[in-house]
Amino acid sequence: MRILLKITSLLLVFSAKLSAQNDFKSLDEKTFDYYIRGDYKNLEKTTDTLLSLGIDYYYMRMRLGILAYNNQRYPEALNHFTRALEFSSLDTISREYIYYSYLLSGRKADANLYLESIPPGNKNSTLKSIGRPGFSDLYVGSSASVYDANLHNINNLYYEALNSSLSINAGFESYLLRRFKGTFAFTNYRKKGKVYSASIPSGTNLDFSQYQVYARLTGYVFHGWEFSGFGHVAFYKEFFTPGQKNTEYLGGIGLSKNGWKIRTGANLSFSNFSYSNQIRVEGYLTWLPFGNLNLYITSGGLYQNDKYWGGTYQINQEIGFKIFKLLWMETGIVKGNSFLYARNQGYMMNNSFQIPATTIYSNIIILPGKQFSITLTPFFTEYQDYSWDLNLFTRTGKLTHNSFGGAIKLTYKNK
Repeated sequence: MRILLKITSLLLVFSAKLSAQNDFKSLDEKTFDYYIRGDYKNLEKTTDTLLSLGIDYYYMRMRLGILAYNNQRYPEALNHFTRALEFSSLDTISREYIYYSYLLSGRKADANLYLESIPPGNKNSTLKSIGRPGFSDLYVGSSASVYDANLHNINNLYYEALNSSLSINAGFESYLLRRFKGTFAFTNYRKKGKVYSASIPSGTNLDFSQYQVYARLTGYVFHGWEFSGFGHVAFYKEFFTPGQKNTEYLGGIGLSKNGWKIRTGANLSFSNFSYSNQIRVEGYLTWLPFGNLNLYITSGGLYQNDKYWGGTYQINQEIGFKIFKLLWMETGIVKGNSFLYARNQGYMMNNSFQIPATTIYSNIIILPGKQFSITLTPFFTEYQDYSWDLNLFTRTGKLTHNSFGGAIKLTYKNK
């Protein structure tokens, strides 16, 4: 009787193992078939069944990772390729896919950090061919605005009635080391119109020119984290005192976190615009619902306190999306009551007495080649103009007028 029970038990164990092997063989064939057909949805379902049976292996993860990558599901691709590396530490293909998952999701710094972390012996020919970071992006651009008919307040206070403005800018980015990137930009800003003041109550022609220099150093220590220091300096001739030159400056620090679906950051800056001092804090939150750049939504805001003019703010909302491979679109709105302000880690600066109460804009991004992009930006701005008492630091007599404009930017990407 005992012998019969032992034989029966052995037969049951053998039958179970044989059944599991048959199940594995059948399910593995299905995963391969779905992989060949590019059917990521059914591949996921089948692998869930395998995982529920306690079965996990290299080729299954590779199939999942490649199809996730092909479908631009970069967070999932990274997870599967990371798991594949646990089964085969000498795998170089998974490392290449992980690098490009970071890169194509807009996390260039994390791609560089990951590449730096790979031992030379574990890089394939593609990864070895990627040179050390250096000169990255170069751009040139210009923007222009025209203002509708604008009456001025009849008083002896300072008031600007603008007709047009024009800016020409150029800049570049360069990786000084893998973990540090420098951004440098130059802008010439001009505005024309008339200006009224206590010394010239009848008004005189305004032909104002200002030169701006911007620099930022961004460091990357951990994946997803960036810290930065930035500065912006403006040079212009004093309008009421011929020959006198003024210099205004801004400096600040920032910290940001770049995840797959959530990206956020904040910065703090100090400036001395228009014989006053300002302290401001700015922040943003970007949501990428698919973990790629096909759709993203950004909310942001700025609050600043001015030594003489008090507290002001700006808030903004933007949505960006891919139309097709060579055409992308961003559109947004900015509202607030700030003047003498800076945005985007000090990159964009407004140190005039024009208050852009509402700005609506679109960025049309055209990609004619792998290394070039053209950005066209039509925009509309509703301005609120006041007469400013520059001695008592008060403003009166609000007038509203509109401005229409556009910008063009050509970018060359070397890396």
